[in-house]
Amino acid sequence: MSRRNLVHRINLTFALRMKILLKYLSRYRGFVFLSFLLATFNIGFSLCDPIVYGWLIDKVKGALDLKPRMIEESAFMLTVCKYILGLIGVAMLSRIAKAFQDYTVNTVIQRFGADVYTDGLKQALQLPYQKFEDQRSGETLSVLEKVRTDSEKFMSLFVNIVFSTLVSIVFVIIVASIIFPPIILVYTIGAILLSLLMAVLSKKIK
Repeated sequence: MSRRNLVHRINLTFALRMKILLKYLSRYRGFVFLSFLLATFNIGFSLCDPIVYGWLIDKVKGALDLKPRMIEESAFMLTVCKYILGLIGVAMLSRIAKAFQDYTVNTVIQRFGADVYTDGLKQALQLPYQKFEDQRSGETLSVLEKVRTDSEKFMSLFVNIVFSTLVSIVFVIIVASIIFPPIILVYTIGAILLSLLMAVLSKKIK
């Protein structure tokens, strides 16, 4: 088999698997959308934490650099307390969103896994006996179990790593464009170099 045909078969297999995956996930589109929304809130609030902390440092430094002191101590403490409460608030909202995100993701994963396993078992039992006579005992069940486990890992990693990374990149680009636009170029170059380095190291490790 030529390399071109092998790549074509791999692409067809991947497309077929993704089609099946989307077919099952369409049954729980509400939970899936809610999982992505909660993941966005989780990452967004967690990335707001250093921003609020930076504002707090700027306020404290600005008040301490003023000579003579232009702000009363009570007003200064009130401002500091507001920013500290802001830090606590974004941290709590991030943790709450993360907890609900884990719940919705686990709900989708469990229901998806149960559906895949049940439908696969039904299809296997409808096949003629000749399909099973040369297989070891439990081989079909082990294949179905592996399919369910791999699908669950894929969805969990996609929501918790891939989607969260995309949200983080978009958030950083938006904030950087508001605060200091040239840093976007530095961020993009750094991301490309890091991706190339990881690809090279992955090949060597593999």
